[in-house]
Amino acid sequence: MQVTGIVAEYNPFHNGHLYHIEQTKTLQQTDGIVAVMSGNFTQRGTAAIFDKWTRAKMALSCGVDLVLELPTAFSVRSAGYFASGAVQTLAATGVVQTLSCGVESQQIDVLQQLAQFLSQEPPHFQAALQQHLQLGLSYPAARQKALEQLQIDGAQLLQSPNNILALHYLQTIQQEHLPMEPLLISRKGTYHDDKVPPISQGFASASAVRKLLLEEQSLWQTQVPGPVTDIIHRQIQQGYLPMHNEQFTQILFALLRRSTPEELRLILEMQEGLENRIYSAAQQTDTLEELCHAVKSKRYTYTRIQRTLIHLLLNMTQQMDWHTPQYLRVLGFNATGQKVLKEMKRKAQLPILIRPARQQRQLSETGQQMLALDCRATNLYTMGYALSFLRKTNLDFLRGPVQV
Repeated sequence: MQVTGIVAEYNPFHNGHLYHIEQTKTLQQTDGIVAVMSGNFTQRGTAAIFDKWTRAKMALSCGVDLVLELPTAFSVRSAGYFASGAVQTLAATGVVQTLSCGVESQQIDVLQQLAQFLSQEPPHFQAALQQHLQLGLSYPAARQKALEQLQIDGAQLLQSPNNILALHYLQTIQQEHLPMEPLLISRKGTYHDDKVPPISQGFASASAVRKLLLEEQSLWQTQVPGPVTDIIHRQIQQGYLPMHNEQFTQILFALLRRSTPEELRLILEMQEGLENRIYSAAQQTDTLEELCHAVKSKRYTYTRIQRTLIHLLLNMTQQMDWHTPQYLRVLGFNATGQKVLKEMKRKAQLPILIRPARQQRQLSETGQQMLALDCRATNLYTMGYALSFLRKTNLDFLRGPVQV
């Protein structure tokens, strides 16, 4: 059975995602597509615009056969952790032979060489990296400056976000010696640009679609496939309005204003004095956007600050610096996905969770803690709904996988 893996957030699923799936099927002979997808909070440190089951249904309605959840422990971390957790999850299925990812560059050989170089991190690179970090740059910016200083081939490719993720995917495959071949698909459209381009210039980004949804502009309907339009309309009619970080303003400011810098320092990735900057800003600002802008600097990017605030919301402490997924959580599947699951039950290297409430005791201690974090993320996510009767708890134990 030839199975292809995709790493995604589908936040929300849009025409560019559909193009990626269609191109994957055109370029790769595959019997099924497995997507590992972020849960209710994302890599950029934001609440997903719709919950994970709804987004899984979008994917299943548009060509994906099986959706697995990327544990929260990885989905809200920096690109390296995110990519490593996702690729390891796909590899642990025992059935995924190919990883399909969207990139701005088709220079696979250059990306492979760059991944190998960064996996080894030779002393002269480490020295150059530290030099730029000491100048107050963020890690991604310092890494690119170090590569450019050393005139490493491919350094310019790291100016594109999808190339950066693809590089981390390749690094994980190399470092973990995974039997997985990369398939690079050229992207059409923009990334994190909130403007909607003309159809002739490509597809709108997820950022643009989210902006249209949050501003209640009907143009969003032109940027997503028909089945997704129907799913979104149904969600909104039922009161599940698009989610945004500002809906967690009161919770986060309550946590910040009751905490001391010493307490904040216990939160994951709250280091290098970031806790002091956030603590100070929390006493002087009223919105999360104002807070992030007040803390932002060359060293601390806006996204880094957002992620740290989500770590605080979820009470992710320094002890939760996990590096290896502990289970394969099934969010949804179709008829082909059922066949893939059957094959996984014979070959998977991690427990497959379909009914977590019944299966959680089969997990290791770390696995149970990781699953508890997923459940906490869902319980807090539902607090963002405007309608009180939608703020349900323990949905991870009450809801089964989506079946399409």
